[in-house]
Amino acid sequence: MKEENKYYTPSIEEFHVGFECEIESSYGMQKGIYPSILRADTLTGFLVSEIGESRALEKSLYCIRVKYSDKEDIESLGWKLSPRETHYSIEIPGDGSDTQMYYQEDNYYTMIYDWDGQSIFKGYIKNKSELIKLMKQLGIWKN
Repeated sequence: MKEENKYYTPSIEEFHVGFECEIESSYGMQKGIYPSILRADTLTGFLVSEIGESRALEKSLYCIRVKYSDKEDIESLGWKLSPRETHYSIEIPGDGSDTQMYYQEDNYYTMIYDWDGQSIFKGYIKNKSELIKLMKQLGIWKN
């Protein structure tokens, strides 16, 4: 995948505490790209300064980009790729059962189902932060 196709500009609805992104600054000595995980204070400060002054994110001094989720992101969260490389699995904390995930990297379609094969999520997960948020909601977050 080309470098420019690995990232996208997030919509304002995607921002939340814990959101992982990269912020590119074109401001003086702060020029550069900086990995960032938004905290409550940085999120509020950034959104107030950028949106409160009626400046669109695209026209600000900062450019925010987010990496599309990939195999490395999924595995970094504890998911293990099956030997047939058709799906991932993760052990649910506490009860020892497995949850399975089918993921299509070309369009980010994700289906998560329990050990009985019952679907518990179907949708599109574009980035690692969205997957973490979903895992917390489903009770399969290990950290």
